[in-house]
Amino acid sequence: MHSKLISSKNLIANSPNLSLIRADENSKFEFKLWHLGVLIGVPSAAILSYFLYKKLNQQTKPKQEVTKKSETKQPERKTEVNENKKPVPLTPLEIAVDKKNQGNKHFQSKDFEKAVECYTDAILNCPADDTNELPKFYQNRAAAYDNLKKYEKVVEDCSNALNLDPNYEKALSRRAKAYESLDKLQEAFEDLTSLCILQKFSSSSMMVADKMVKKIGEKMAAEIFRTRTGLPISQHFVNNFFVGLNNDLIFKNAEFYEKVKENEKSLMKLAIEEFNSGDYSVCINTCSKEIDETRQFVLEAKNLRGSLYMLKCQYKEARSDFDDILKDENASGRLKSNTYIKLTALNLQNGEEKEAFENYEKAILIDPSNEDIYCNRAQVFAMKNRFEDSFKDFEKCLELKSDHKIAKIQKAFFEFRQFYAQLTMYAQAIQSPNLIHESKELKNETNKLENLIKEFSDVPEAYNLYAQILSEQEQYEKAENYYKIALEKDPQNAALMVQRALNIMTWTNDFEEPIKMLNQAIETDQTCEFALETLATIEIQRGNLPRAVELFEKAIQLTRSEESMTNLCCMLVGAKTQFKVLNKLSQNPEANLDILNKINQNKGFY
Repeated sequence: MHSKLISSKNLIANSPNLSLIRADENSKFEFKLWHLGVLIGVPSAAILSYFLYKKLNQQTKPKQEVTKKSETKQPERKTEVNENKKPVPLTPLEIAVDKKNQGNKHFQSKDFEKAVECYTDAILNCPADDTNELPKFYQNRAAAYDNLKKYEKVVEDCSNALNLDPNYEKALSRRAKAYESLDKLQEAFEDLTSLCILQKFSSSSMMVADKMVKKIGEKMAAEIFRTRTGLPISQHFVNNFFVGLNNDLIFKNAEFYEKVKENEKSLMKLAIEEFNSGDYSVCINTCSKEIDETRQFVLEAKNLRGSLYMLKCQYKEARSDFDDILKDENASGRLKSNTYIKLTALNLQNGEEKEAFENYEKAILIDPSNEDIYCNRAQVFAMKNRFEDSFKDFEKCLELKSDHKIAKIQKAFFEFRQFYAQLTMYAQAIQSPNLIHESKELKNETNKLENLIKEFSDVPEAYNLYAQILSEQEQYEKAENYYKIALEKDPQNAALMVQRALNIMTWTNDFEEPIKMLNQAIETDQTCEFALETLATIEIQRGNLPRAVELFEKAIQLTRSEESMTNLCCMLVGAKTQFKVLNKLSQNPEANLDILNKINQNKGFY
């Protein structure tokens, strides 16, 4: 299912130099719960319910019809008289119903204080074991309290009503709104989850639940994003970022390395060696000593330290180092343009798109011959579906450096994507699906790609991108072969392992082998959020909720943008809440037979 969602955005999902800027709009993994909700036409917050309650079928008895609580009035009876013509007194329940009716009149005239008094009399007169009328009296009083904005009282009365009748939808809905007013969003979401079940996952109840979980997710993500001090980063992740920068003054720059080797006073040689070995925290400390003590290559040290701060999501520290370089008159144009490229990555991670494109322009003004600027911006343009601008930048990059591998590969694959999209639209317009398979132009374009891969057979990214295209075209076996080759050339690439697992899962409709691959990806790179998120989603489908929660919690700590973190927080909150409701229902299936039966009626959405 997920392979059909692959778009041009996915083609750059794991591309060099763009691994930092993948938020939801260019997500590396389309097959998530947030998107599954869209696929079946329901919001994501409630879709978890379908997965989690699947196994309850075995715990319940045959289905029984569940009726809503009647809101009809208690039939009034005329006061009877005995043979001596003495009035027969009303029963306590009849007195209570009469008080309720008086309260309704006050409620309709918006005299809510009087309504509360009458509903209170109704509650006091009603037999305590009456589970039909007494819940309604509590709920009516809660409605009056709601209009008086006494939300604690609303919660109390709705809870009393639900203790008497756990299936009382009005009480659940009203208590959820009161919890929201009290900023108790988690409690509100739990009630809305129960309401979704009672209302057979109606679109209206699920939309309300989805809005609530988004509020919780946004609040949670904002707090985590604000308080965390940095992320762990893997050597593969760092190298994947730098490999797209041909003109980086430090990364695999033999000329600069020879220069620092000759300077015995400098610590930059040591810093570069620590960087190349993956000792990033130690490298940062060495750069700081070079900046504060030895001071031989201060600007270069700030560029390296700022780059690592940015990759670790320590944005304040990264901005400080980058700003110092850009303000320094002694900094070369090439160093400044390289710094601007890295600053755009920071901008994009923080949702600062306008600032990012402004910084690209500043880099071009300073150093118009730096092909890295154009290659990097071309990929961002493509991510934003601005393909005309993207192709112009790729062409400018290749004009400056005709053998730029990343630019050649990316340009070719984006052009193929555009061609294939137009061909598909045309085939649909003339209602001729066979046109795609019979197209000579498609065969020619495919041959061009395969020849390009042969030309750049040392670049794993080429095999990865082509495999994604093949998977989109449902050529799963051929895609598998290209994923294998890519992994042979780049065996530590956890993201590639995930892509391969997804292809196999779509191809075979089997979870066992893909799950092994995903666990292997996590073992290979424990910082791969892509693998954690993917496996968490699959575990939810399998009903393994505790494992899913564990994986979501880890993925949240590794995501690089607040928007993406919000998405994951929503998934975590939804999973935990569903787990809580599931446990509550499972502990007493007899008492919750009505609810469980309603869950069972929602087959076909799993």
